Amino acid sequence: MQTALLNVALFSFVHVLLSLTCFQNAVEAANSRGFGDNIHWRTLEDGRKESEASGLPMMVIIHKSWCGACKALKPKFADSKEIAELAHNFVMINLEDDEEPADKAFSPDGGYIPRILFLDPNGKVHPEITNKNGNPNYKYFYSNAEHVISGMKEAQEKLTGDTPEGHAADEL
Repeated sequence: MQTALLNVALFSFVHVLLSLTCFQNAVEAANSRGFGDNIHWRTLEDGRKESEASGLPMMVIIHKSWCGACKALKPKFADSKEIAELAHNFVMINLEDDEEPADKAFSPDGGYIPRILFLDPNGKVHPEITNKNGNPNYKYFYSNAEHVISGMKEAQEKLTGDTPEGHAADEL
C-alpha cells in the first residue's frame, strides 16, 4: 500500500514537472514573437538584471506586430544559425508594440521599426553600433540576417573586447 502511494506521488510530481517544462517552453516560444524559438528572449527589465549580473551586453529588437518590415525580418532572423550562435554572447531582448521604451536613447535617430540596438551591461545604449551596410538615414534598421550578424559581431567586439572568432588575432 505504501509503495503504491509513493508511486502515485512520484508520478504526480513527474507529471507536474513535465507540465511546468512544457509551459516554460510555450512561454519562451511566445516571447520569440517569430524571431526564433531557439533563442532565450527576455523582457527589458529581466534582461537588464541578467546583463548586469552576467556582464554580457544586451541586444534589443524593437518591433510592432503589424509592421510589414518587421514581419519580413522575422524568418530571416529566426532561420539564421549564426544569429542563434552569436545570441549566446548577448542578453537578447524582444520588445513588441507597447513594450517600446519611451526613453529617447532607444530611438537615437527616429522611431522607425524594426530597430536593433546594443547596450552595455550597465544599460547604456551604444548608438555608435549601427548597420554599416544599411541606409545611413535609418542606422538601426536591419533587413537581413547578414547585416544583423555584422552588427552583433561589432557589438561583441566593442562591448566585450572579444572578437567573434575568439582571439584568433592573438595566436601566432
